[in-house]
Amino acid sequence: METKFDLMYENVLGRYQQAGFIAGDRVKFKKDALKHDFFKEKASGFIDLVKSCMQDGFDKIIRISALKSIYPTTTQNYRGGTEAPDKIYADVVIEGNPGFYTSPMTVPVDVLELQDDNGGRGPVPDSLKRKQEVTKPEKTKAKRTSGESDENINLPQKDTKIKGGNSWDDSKAGGGNFKKK
Repeated sequence: METKFDLMYENVLGRYQQAGFIAGDRVKFKKDALKHDFFKEKASGFIDLVKSCMQDGFDKIIRISALKSIYPTTTQNYRGGTEAPDKIYADVVIEGNPGFYTSPMTVPVDVLELQDDNGGRGPVPDSLKRKQEVTKPEKTKAKRTSGESDENINLPQKDTKIKGGNSWDDSKAGGGNFKKK
């Protein structure tokens, strides 16, 4: 029987078997990340993306979506345990909203720094917070143009009775239209 303790134990053990990271961790790039040999042969667009994630004004969350090794262990090469002691890479993504990930990047775990949230989701970035007050919408009436009837512009606010339609009683099963024997 698997318990919550087993799951917690596997997560903690997995963290130490995979360079200190597990999928879902919130991370940031180290200050000297671009000096790593990995970036010497990368395209300028990729380096610009990493630079933008390292700027002072960047407040979005960066998460690890997958950990993998240069030594393949499965057809997709996703890590599941202690297969490789070194050369571990992380697929990191920018989290626009919870569950909405953009800008995937594969980088060595050596250039990443763990942001410890004690099991939480992390802070909500200021760029995602609504600045203005939320107010209740005001009811407005649309104005019709020539040739249009009012019913095509403003939707009715109550049910419309259809001639020859069934009368339904929502408090009864089947709308009250079952025939009794």
